[in-house]
Amino acid sequence: MGRPEPPLSADSPDDLLDSVRQQPNEWLIYLRNTCQYTFDLENQVSALQTTITAERRSAHTEAAERDGIIRYQKEQFELAQKEIRQLTIEKSQITAAASPAVNTPTTVPISHPVIEGCADDLAGRTAIASASHSGRGHLSEKLPDLREFDGSRNDLRRFTQQIYGKLTANADRFLNATARMTYVAGRLTGRAYELMLPKTAYGIPQFIDYEDMLLYLEKAFGDPDRVQNAQNRLFSLKQKNQDFSVYFSEFQRLALEGEMSEGALTPLLFQGISRELQDMLLHSPAPSNKYSAYAQHLQMLDICYRQH
Repeated sequence: MGRPEPPLSADSPDDLLDSVRQQPNEWLIYLRNTCQYTFDLENQVSALQTTITAERRSAHTEAAERDGIIRYQKEQFELAQKEIRQLTIEKSQITAAASPAVNTPTTVPISHPVIEGCADDLAGRTAIASASHSGRGHLSEKLPDLREFDGSRNDLRRFTQQIYGKLTANADRFLNATARMTYVAGRLTGRAYELMLPKTAYGIPQFIDYEDMLLYLEKAFGDPDRVQNAQNRLFSLKQKNQDFSVYFSEFQRLALEGEMSEGALTPLLFQGISRELQDMLLHSPAPSNKYSAYAQHLQMLDICYRQH
């Protein structure tokens, strides 16, 4: 419906009142049509606003998806470039190792024939030289595979340190990032593997190298209050009926874990030892309050006590 027109275009309020009195039905119809026209316009505006909002959301979603795809493709491209560089280096190394080094003589002997014995010796040396330059040398002794990590917080540091040790000692057996990351993924199980699974495509973890995988595990399963928790356990640690060596090994571990200064360890060590050792210190005091000497003295007292 088009915009309604009034029955009369009045120039003054008096003219408008006269027209309404003379044509009440026409003015009533005009007002009704005007209300309907206004209502229709409001509906159209509301529909347009809804359409615009939906299109904006759709455009925003498409832009976010496009940005995500671009970032993913960029990461894949960087990974591929790194793999290509690594493979190029390995190819050069293998080619250089496989090519025997032969020194070209400046003069070629013509008049002196090679006797049989010299020929055999020369052939033997050539074979040794070729063998020494063919392929890589002996691989490092393979360390045993690590115990699998299942996501237990208390086991994370053991797994992390052993991974570093394994991949450092056997670096010549894991020549590229893919091999290293695949090995680490193969030592995961339970919750740890479930965490890594969404970051894995076609069996290959989608990281730059294995250090990033370990950092990813640390963020998920590590103890954010590791130092404070170790200190709390150290303050409450008691020897009870254990050998001093057993108690002291746990004391040492928690002290290192809690990053305690050596000066604060002697009183803590005394606080945690058994009542028997404390009594023995009264008759046989330590020659020094330095931590290492103090601990050694307590070890000797504990041995004497148990022998007695």
